[in-house]
Amino acid sequence: MKLERYFNRFHLISALNVQGLIYYPVANGQAIRLGYAVGFSSGYAQEITTIQAVAQAGIAATANTAAEASSAGAVTVGCIPVGSGIGTHRFAVPVEANALITQAAVGTIVDLQSANTIDISDAVTLGYGFRIDAIDVSPEAIDANAYGFAIGHFEYVAAS
Repeated sequence: MKLERYFNRFHLISALNVQGLIYYPVANGQAIRLGYAVGFSSGYAQEITTIQAVAQAGIAATANTAAEASSAGAVTVGCIPVGSGIGTHRFAVPVEANALITQAAVGTIVDLQSANTIDISDAVTLGYGFRIDAIDVSPEAIDANAYGFAIGHFEYVAAS
C-alpha cells in the first residue's frame, strides 16, 4: 500500500470514529507533540516510548509546549483512542528500528521504538501493541524514512 503523504509520527489514515477525541490533563512540564503516543504518569498525560504493559491514552491529536504545561493539569491533550475492536483507528507510522520493513512483518504486533515510531523487532507478548496490516517501502517512503512505513492499528494481546 502506497501512502499519499509521509509524516515523522503516527498519522491517522482512517476517519476519526464517533467516540472522537478524549482529553486528558498533561503532567507538569511535559511537551506533547502531534501524532506521538501518550500514556499516563500519576494520572497525568505524557509522551511514552513503550505501549506494552503501559496505561496508554492514545495518539496525540493536539499539542502543547513544556512551558504551557506550567503545572499538572494546566493544559489538556486531545487523544485519538487506540482500543481494539470494530472501528479501530488505522495509522501510518515510520519504522525506526531495526531494518527495512518487509512483507513478513504483516500480521505481527510490535512495540514502539520512540513516541512516534515502531520497532519491528520488538514483538508484544502482553498488553497493547501495533498490529501491522500493510507496509510502504516505495521509493518515496524510503526517501522519507530509511526503514519504510507500517500501516496498521493498535491491538491488545491478552495473556494466554
